[in-house]
Amino acid sequence: MNSVPISKLQDRSNLGFVLKPFSPDKDEDEADRRQSTDLGAHRDDHYIFFVIVEGSGTTVVDFEEKKVGPNSLYYILPEQIHYRIKSKKAKGWYLAADPALVDPACRNMIESWAGQHEPITLTPEEIMDFDLLLGILHRKTRALQQNVLHALLRTFFEMAASAIQQSSTIIADNSRPALLSMAFKKLLSENVIKYKSPADYAEMLHISEPYLNEALKKITGSTVSFWIKYKVVTEAKRLLYFTDLNVKQIAGELGFDNHSYFSHIFLKETGMTALTFRKRFREGERKSPGTGTIRAVIK
Repeated sequence: MNSVPISKLQDRSNLGFVLKPFSPDKDEDEADRRQSTDLGAHRDDHYIFFVIVEGSGTTVVDFEEKKVGPNSLYYILPEQIHYRIKSKKAKGWYLAADPALVDPACRNMIESWAGQHEPITLTPEEIMDFDLLLGILHRKTRALQQNVLHALLRTFFEMAASAIQQSSTIIADNSRPALLSMAFKKLLSENVIKYKSPADYAEMLHISEPYLNEALKKITGSTVSFWIKYKVVTEAKRLLYFTDLNVKQIAGELGFDNHSYFSHIFLKETGMTALTFRKRFREGERKSPGTGTIRAVIK
């Protein structure tokens, strides 16, 4: 395998979203079972939201295990590698949505991208509101009144963004630091192979390096250097998992002239060598039950 499998929303819906309830007594339909078989670790071209009303489970996102408990909201961004979740005993909602349907202010909050975001614990009132709203949206989906559906979706995104904001220190607004944070994220995704110096990104944004650091620390809690290393290591993990390139070749793919320096960064940031990471995760998948997907563990 030399590329990351991508699940495309347009292959499943022409509405721009897919909403499904799940419960202990509700089996996956045949299409979902077939897709689960076809895709192990993969990324999507859309957002995925889970609202867990009862039960709990685990999945792996960007090679880190995530435990999702009851009364919680969890979401996966398009750029994140993850395993499909099998929820045999949990009760709640699954929503896949095109980011284009999301208001920019909400997207700024959802994509605030403070590294590996954690599941958000909701209050009893919040979980009740999410459950009620998604239940209405699910019923209205059958009527195919697209303007009504998208209005209900906007309400969901507003509620999700509010919950995310309350659970973090990140401010969801259109302030200068927030806009710089989003602009930096885009530049980093497009240029990390070529540029790895904070000064380079400050220059591309036409601001000083100290100001960029200040803006990112205010919005994300971390420095420019932290995010550059985070992006490099995440991309390295993906190459180690999805390709058979050796460490020297991967270093070259990521723009490192000195593969020893790349290996030093990877070891320092992950606590293991690149080859140890590859062996651990590839063998871990082979030992997983069924088709190699990570199944949710319901307590």
